Amino acid sequence: MDINLELITAAPVETALLGLCIFIAGVVRGCVGFGFSALVVASASLFIHPVLIIPMLVLLELAASLHMLRGVWHEVAWKLLLTMALGVLVTTPVGVYILSIAPEALLRLLLSLSILVLALLLASGYVYHGPLSRPVLVGVGAISGLFNGVAAIGGMPVAIFLAAANLSVARIRATMVVFLFTIGIMFVASGIVGGIYSGAIVTSFGVALLPMALGIALGTRLYHRLDDRVLRRVVLWVLVLLAVIGVVRAL
Repeated sequence: MDINLELITAAPVETALLGLCIFIAGVVRGCVGFGFSALVVASASLFIHPVLIIPMLVLLELAASLHMLRGVWHEVAWKLLLTMALGVLVTTPVGVYILSIAPEALLRLLLSLSILVLALLLASGYVYHGPLSRPVLVGVGAISGLFNGVAAIGGMPVAIFLAAANLSVARIRATMVVFLFTIGIMFVASGIVGGIYSGAIVTSFGVALLPMALGIALGTRLYHRLDDRVLRRVVLWVLVLLAVIGVVRAL
């Protein structure tokens, strides 16, 4: 089967599972501001080709960020955001190119290993204690751009470093929302040039908007009621489990 048709011709069970993955990840995104793509990639790539999931997810991330921008704009750490964006601009096209040419088995393994390493770092409580200088922030942005291009998980490296910036949870959440919007725009531009977007992906994006929107709406309500620190740890250990499953399956 042509992978460009795989999402819109998937079996009902696979379609329902993908919708459930997107809904649950939407709840997480609405509540803690990150983790949406990583959760969907780690789970859905177990049964759907990553080359289809990742471009669709970037479109969903853009829609999610647009939905959330109005409520977070005034909390964004603009200086940090703009400096990191310089690095993202350079490496996102490289990551998109790797996504477009890597064999499926190798791509699944790379995705799972990347998510596993980043989730373990975050779950361990690791915080970068070095200087938050311009070269360091540009470097973080470059790493994020590469991860974003290959796997749509560019937000996870940035989350590690924002924790070291002594920002409030509200400012980290707001900065992540705008940062994910920025790297999404860069991915889509690179993806259009690289020819990885198809009508099937755009159609699937339209169908996936509803479960994502419902999830984000619920997550936004939960944001004011739940301990976000507990939720973050649960999300990260779920990512570790999914990534381990992905590595074993790829091998």
